[in-house]
Amino acid sequence: MILSDLSNWQNGRGYFPAPVNTALQALAGLDLASMAPGKYPLDIEGMFFMIQTPLTAPAEQHRPEAHLQHVDIQLVLSGTERYGVARRGQSGESVIENLWDRHDIAFFAPPVNEAFFDLGPGMFAVFFPDDIHRPCCQTQNGPEHVRKVVVKIHRSLFEL
Repeated sequence: MILSDLSNWQNGRGYFPAPVNTALQALAGLDLASMAPGKYPLDIEGMFFMIQTPLTAPAEQHRPEAHLQHVDIQLVLSGTERYGVARRGQSGESVIENLWDRHDIAFFAPPVNEAFFDLGPGMFAVFFPDDIHRPCCQTQNGPEHVRKVVVKIHRSLFEL
């Protein structure tokens, strides 16, 4: 997992994997604030993105998830969103719904060693296939509408 913000990315691109830099650079040229929620192509083989506007809720109301074929960049545009994260294979996790074959997602029971962090505007997290993540959780301030971008990058671009 990578946790950062757009200003750190701008100042330290050399620290980020090339596919992350490519995706963030492509997003920088778009008017994300005016785009309707939905799925969009990125004009880069193996990448696409979604604009989402979830209402955050208590963590217990969301299932942790992981993907096999895609790396996620979750970039918050407005609002504040809490995420849970744990490493697959190190947290005694159990799959409660396996949709990897159809939708590249599986849902998990809450991992034992799940850690939580908050993302505000301009902050992003990169989740790799071994990262179980729980998005859309509310902070201590309660439910909040969030606007975010989720970029899907095929794992082959990372040579995984």
